[in-house]
Amino acid sequence: MNTHDPSYKLLFSHPQMVRDLLLGFIDEPWVAELDLDTLEQVSGSYVSDDLRDREDDILWRVRF
Repeated sequence: MNTHDPSYKLLFSHPQMVRDLLLGFIDEPWVAELDLDTLEQVSGSYVSDDLRDREDDILWRVRF
């Protein structure tokens, strides 16, 4: 595991931070179409196709 991983996960676990990053760093017209009030953190835990337990980074869902 990367030594910075826990810090990044903490940083990206806050919806306001994700909102600010999307608005501040992505200069694309589609960002204005996002309903940022619907930001929802979803589980990054799942079972892979070969039946191994997996834990991914933080995942977010947002309505477009």
